[in-house]
Amino acid sequence: MIDSQVLAASGIILSAHKILLIKRSNYTKIYPGCWACPGGRAELGETAEQNVVREVKEEVNLDFIPTEILTTTTWQNRYLYRFLGSWSGAIKLQEAEVSDYDWFTFSEVQKLTLAFDYPKVMVLLHNKKLIL
Repeated sequence: MIDSQVLAASGIILSAHKILLIKRSNYTKIYPGCWACPGGRAELGETAEQNVVREVKEEVNLDFIPTEILTTTTWQNRYLYRFLGSWSGAIKLQEAEVSDYDWFTFSEVQKLTLAFDYPKVMVLLHNKKLIL
């Protein structure tokens, strides 16, 4: 990892060919009110895998086990990992950062304002028949 870059990761949580998306609260100046997968910046010394497990637990209270990297990209000074994986638990939102959540089909996702690289992520998932 390049020193000037920040690592960030998110978990792609799927059920019955729908994707779990969270609505970012106004706590941030970056994409407030936009939809994304649960995730965020890594803490010092965290791997991408450790980062995604912690962030998913913090934001939606789910236990996430990353099994595959769907895609990576860079955005501004961030190196972004998008993980597929298994999950368990019951959703409970971290209300400081997340204002809402829902499960979406691909056609429903097309009507949302998505943060970061998520428009491309949704197309990848749809092309792989993971969201319909």
